[in-house]
Amino acid sequence: MISLWVTDSFERKDKERDLLAKLIIDLTISRDVAISQDQLIKGFENVLTTLEDAVNDAPRASEFLGRIFGKVILENVIPFNEIGRLIYNGGEEEGRLVEIGLAAEVVGSTLEMIKLEQGDSVVSEICRSSNVRLESFRPQGSSKQWKLDKFI
Repeated sequence: MISLWVTDSFERKDKERDLLAKLIIDLTISRDVAISQDQLIKGFENVLTTLEDAVNDAPRASEFLGRIFGKVILENVIPFNEIGRLIYNGGEEEGRLVEIGLAAEVVGSTLEMIKLEQGDSVVSEICRSSNVRLESFRPQGSSKQWKLDKFI
């Protein structure tokens, strides 16, 4: 369900993606817990598995997913180190998103969204407390500028 919603949102408007992020957060943190954290993580894993294909249809899919991840992190639904692990291992084959640069774009978009909403100090604190090595999301040997680079 999560995977379908998020993947479908890549071809929607910003307002609809924002509402989806709010819905996912509300369903996860409500007293009734309609979606468990494990179910949400599994859904995000599925999205990351198909992200390489999704960017063919929606070229900004990595940016859109990063924004959703940023909101999930800011609402303390899933910590940054867990989101980072999902992204790092993501792709059709484990680690493929790092290899092709999509991991750098997703993480960069996630941090951009957090910076926009909460500022540089919150980004710094989230990165510091998570012990996530941002440079590990860059493809090896790449000289291309990635969204992630401004946070390294």
